[in-house]
Amino acid sequence: MRDPMYDVFLSFSGVDRSSGRELAEELRVTHGLRVFFDEHSIETFSGINDTILDGLRCSRSLVAYYSEKYAARVACRHELMMAFLAGQREGDGCKRIMVINPEQTEEHLRPIELADAKYALPGTDVQALAQLVAKRAASLEGTIGATAPSFPGKWPVHRSKHLKNFAGRYRELWDLHSALHATGFPLQADTIGSPAAAVSGLPGAGKTALATAYAWRFAAAFPGGVEWLSLAGAPDATPHERYLGELRRIAQARKLHDVPDADLVERLCDNEQSSLWIIDDIPPDAGTDVLELLPLPTGTHTRTILISEVDQFRDTLPVVRVGPLPAEDATTLLDVYREPDDDQDRAARDHLIRRLGHNAGALTAMGDYLRDRQGLSSYVSFEDELAALPEVAEAVFAHVHPVLDHMTTIESLLLRVANESGTTLPAAALRKELPDISPSELGNALKSLLHRFVASREGTEWRLDPYVVHAASTPRSCSGDVVRRTSQPLTAIHSFAVLAHRLRAARSLR
Repeated sequence: MRDPMYDVFLSFSGVDRSSGRELAEELRVTHGLRVFFDEHSIETFSGINDTILDGLRCSRSLVAYYSEKYAARVACRHELMMAFLAGQREGDGCKRIMVINPEQTEEHLRPIELADAKYALPGTDVQALAQLVAKRAASLEGTIGATAPSFPGKWPVHRSKHLKNFAGRYRELWDLHSALHATGFPLQADTIGSPAAAVSGLPGAGKTALATAYAWRFAAAFPGGVEWLSLAGAPDATPHERYLGELRRIAQARKLHDVPDADLVERLCDNEQSSLWIIDDIPPDAGTDVLELLPLPTGTHTRTILISEVDQFRDTLPVVRVGPLPAEDATTLLDVYREPDDDQDRAARDHLIRRLGHNAGALTAMGDYLRDRQGLSSYVSFEDELAALPEVAEAVFAHVHPVLDHMTTIESLLLRVANESGTTLPAAALRKELPDISPSELGNALKSLLHRFVASREGTEWRLDPYVVHAASTPRSCSGDVVRRTSQPLTAIHSFAVLAHRLRAARSLR
């Protein structure tokens, strides 16, 4: 086993630099500890470099100064997850982590294990903190990087595509882990029923990728393995019939024969090792009672992730919402496919990220198109190519076309208004400038868009997703011919320009 180079690795955000410096000095001078504290790489947007990685791997322990600003730093998020996963492989995710929480609450702490085992509270002076840290570090053997990573068994090769270019999503990964394990920490979370969580979001947002990345990175938590179930299948089959078909498939693979359908779940979960079930492709029209139709695993050994593109579990399960990629993760994703040619191309890339609503699926399609087209296409030229080439538009907007196909007249009209007037729509302005639509009908349309993650709300302002708005205004390709959606009544389409003009005028008077 490699001897530790450092007793303590200090993980601090830039705004907490002075506190980190004080603690590092106290640990070194008073307690004679070897401390890694990289003052030169702790700015908010600085990533993790080889020096930091080597220091972390060769340290006995990690001290996280977990202020509200801590998770804003990319390297902090990476450092904490690396230390947690290393501890998890040793049987305890928090084994090598000490948390200093300078805030009055614990709501910002992730994952849930950290909130349950917080190490130091506000008001603890630096001398007392150093003494606690020194005592804990002395009790540890080995280093954070000494334990080899764990990988899930029976990993389907086609799942690897979701891992190759997976970027960021640290908060969502922690939220998913906390939701699945909340039953083990009743003092930190109100939990009812089995350890299950939903992952929901707009098509193309990266829901399956998130679940896949979680299963891969947190494999040590599930020695019983990972089972993948999909409710996609024959259109005339019910979700329950598709689910039973998947259970029979798994039973057959495990050589469990002649098991009655009613006993399948119990037999498949009949082991003492923790396992993970991922149920994907839950139909958007399955309804809120889908959980009553699907006999999910119960007990504490099997965790279940349900993946849906509508918000149908908000009242029954913890929900991890997968929204737009943060800007830094979006650029990281695109740069894997094609780095900008120059500053002008970089500005065009950033504009396209915003135009496509930071949607991971759309950005992946754009990156795949631009890859290896240097000198022929660029981020600068892509917007024109998107408008001129139906096959490009089809690839970029394919994820959201089924959503558009089920829009009502009022929902489509709202998308058209957003395309002309901006994606932020104040409710008062909409009511005033759409007098032919009752508040009840308008509310129904907005709630329906919210349910499908096409819209979000902050106070009385509604924001429509730019990716969906862009897709709705882009020509569709059908058998080689460019067509536009014409399912809306001509009166609504004719009045669109007038309504958009009125909305812009109303905004100018605010």
